[in-house]
Amino acid sequence: MLVSYFILPTRRSPFLNVSELVIKTNIPEQTLRRIPYYHQILAEIEQTGNAFVSSKVLANHFNIEDTQVRKDVSVIGYKGKPKTGYSVTGLKQAIAEFLGINYKNNTILIGAGKLGSALSEYPGLADYGLELVGVFDKDPKKTGKRLGNCVIQPMESINSLLKYKQVGIAIITVPKAAAQEACNTVIAHGIRAIWNFVPIRIAVPPDIIVRNENMAVGLAILSHYLKSRNPYSPKLKD
Repeated sequence: MLVSYFILPTRRSPFLNVSELVIKTNIPEQTLRRIPYYHQILAEIEQTGNAFVSSKVLANHFNIEDTQVRKDVSVIGYKGKPKTGYSVTGLKQAIAEFLGINYKNNTILIGAGKLGSALSEYPGLADYGLELVGVFDKDPKKTGKRLGNCVIQPMESINSLLKYKQVGIAIITVPKAAAQEACNTVIAHGIRAIWNFVPIRIAVPPDIIVRNENMAVGLAILSHYLKSRNPYSPKLKD
């Protein structure tokens, strides 16, 4: 499942990513990375009708000790009951509040190519509080067409949308050559968080939050692990 590790804005917390939240709160990074998955697991358990879950059951999903689960949960200020465990619904709601995913975050998509089209149709965005309210592309052949619940608009129309909608996040799925310009455009219009799917590093001011998703890097890491396990695999021809 596609999950971004943004900690979304709430009435109590700023818009931070994992690394920044580690620095500002001294919460262990691995704990922060597990918390969204606790939410997913609890949602699945909730569907089974179970009202309570033990720390040991949650620990089994991560191959960690149940004491670590209790430490993780203590970060969000939620307590279980002795010999009963955690309320599935209660803990799930507490995590949602902590992550900010129970608040709606208007999001726009820049780049209506194949990846942008796939993301616009992805139902999991709504599960994490993201509502796609606009899709933009420089290609005049694409403008006017419907993508998901949105009509693709020219880049020049971003300002018109932002006049009546408060947008917190921009998803960037443009070609490499257009990535920096796209980011500059959304930043100039007041958007402070960028989910970048273009495999390059973009330059942004210090107050802008960027989450980079580089699928090629992920595949390279998988390839490394496979090579480590089987160093005698045949090489590809040049």
